[in-house]
Amino acid sequence: MLAQTMAVYTFSKSYSMSGWRLGYAVCEAGVAETVGKMINTSLSCVPPIVQLAGQAALANDSMERDEVMGRFKKKVQLLVEALRTIPEVEVLMPAGTFYVFPRVEPICARLGITSHGLAMFLLEAADDHRGVACLGGECFGPAGQGFLRFSCAEPDDKLLGAVEFLREAITRTDRIARYLEANPKYRR
Repeated sequence: MLAQTMAVYTFSKSYSMSGWRLGYAVCEAGVAETVGKMINTSLSCVPPIVQLAGQAALANDSMERDEVMGRFKKKVQLLVEALRTIPEVEVLMPAGTFYVFPRVEPICARLGITSHGLAMFLLEAADDHRGVACLGGECFGPAGQGFLRFSCAEPDDKLLGAVEFLREAITRTDRIARYLEANPKYRR
């Protein structure tokens, strides 16, 4: 089976090393050699400090990793439960990430806005003094249309505040109309 299988891992989520661009694969030696040749021209030279950080994470960090992952799991549960209280929002409990990807298609259809447009509205125009940063599902391809992506890498009070902000923002139809007038690319 090893000759037909490759498992690929990243340090981004498991060891809170997002942005370090460090990962590894487990596979047969011949496959590893071929993959190494393919990526050498585009992904070579991981900085030594990043390699050492990854080595330290693997050797010493499992207890802290498990603790952090447990905290993120609670944050995900908190955010999912809060989002489920908003009518027209459907959300599944993610199994292995600290992002939540709620379906907001009914809201987008009612407001005549794309989900990316809704994300931009929440950030730029829903309120004069604050906003909420999330991504429209279109950023992840056509299948993401009608979804938003929220990160749980914020304190619990900010996560709950973001949900309340969303709940209120989608009732501000006058602001949404003005936003779509100024940004017609976000019209459905």
